[in-house]
Amino acid sequence: MNDALRILDKLLKKRGYTIKKHPKYNLLPLKNFQNNALLKRAYDTFDKKEKTILSDNISSLNICLRTCINDKRAGHSYNELTGVATDQHLLKCIRSLIISINEAVNNNQKIKLTVFDDRSDNASLKKINDLLNIAKCDWEIIETKNTGQGSSLHEHFSFARDKNSLFYFCEDDYLHTVSAINEMINFYKDIYEETSAHLLIHPQEHELIYSQINYPSYILEGKHRRWRTISHATHTFFTHSSIVGKHWKYFDNTKYVGHKEKRQLGSEKQTTDKLFNHIPGFSPIPAVAVHLQSQDSLPPFFDWKEIWNNI
Repeated sequence: MNDALRILDKLLKKRGYTIKKHPKYNLLPLKNFQNNALLKRAYDTFDKKEKTILSDNISSLNICLRTCINDKRAGHSYNELTGVATDQHLLKCIRSLIISINEAVNNNQKIKLTVFDDRSDNASLKKINDLLNIAKCDWEIIETKNTGQGSSLHEHFSFARDKNSLFYFCEDDYLHTVSAINEMINFYKDIYEETSAHLLIHPQEHELIYSQINYPSYILEGKHRRWRTISHATHTFFTHSSIVGKHWKYFDNTKYVGHKEKRQLGSEKQTTDKLFNHIPGFSPIPAVAVHLQSQDSLPPFFDWKEIWNNI
C-alpha cells in the first residue's frame, strides 16, 4: 500500500471502512479448515493484512545435483521403466536437467549448477563432464567428503546454509521437462512477491497424495499449469537457502539416510517434511519433473515417455 492509499485508508477507517488489496490468488477458507493445520497455514500465507519487506535474494538460483554412477550402484542392471542400462538411464536424466537449465538461461534466469558426485567411476564422470560442458550456466563438480546417500544429502544441504538465493536440490534420476526450471523459478517468485513468504516446491505430486483417502489441497491457477498445496515431498525440492538455515534441525538428520541402524531418522517424514509445519508446499499439475525410479513413483496422467524419447 502506497502513502496516498495509507492516508485514504486512515480516513475511511473513521467511517468503518478499510482498503484491502485484491489478492491475485483468492484462497477462501474451507469448511472446518482450522482443523487442518497445513491448509490453514496456506490460507494464512495468502491472507496477510500487511506485506513484510522483501529482503531475501530471489534473483538467482543455485542447483545442487547429487550424482553417483558406478558399478556398486548401477552394475549391469537395467531400469524397469526405460529398459536401458542404469548408467545410461541416469545420464539421460542428467541431460534433461541441463536442457531445462539452458531453457531457463535463455529466459534470462541466473543459475549456477553444483554437482555433488559420490564416487562415480572415471568413465561416467567423463560423461557427466561432457554433459556439463553444454550447460549455459556456471558449474562445478565437488566430490563428496564421504560416500553414501546420507552423506551427500547432508553435504549439499549444508552447502546452502550460508547462501542467499533460491535453491533446487535434485537427484540424478529425475527426468525434467524443458520448461521445468524456468516454471519453478517463476512460480516461486510470483508467490513470494505476492505473499512475502517462502515456500517449498516438489516438482511432481508425491505418490502418497493418491494413496490416502483424504488429502485436501488448495489448487492455484498458474500461467502454464495448476499448483496444489502439499505436505509430502522427497528430498528433491525447490526452496530458499534461508529456509535451510532457519530450520536446519530438519535437515541435519538427513545424514542418516541409508544408515543401517538409524535410517528411519533420515526419512522425509522425520526430516524435511516437517518444513510444511512452517511454510506452504506446492506441486505442479501436471508435473514438471518425475522421479524415474519405478512405476510407483510416477505421477498420474504424465507422459514421461514423450520427454524421454525427445532427449
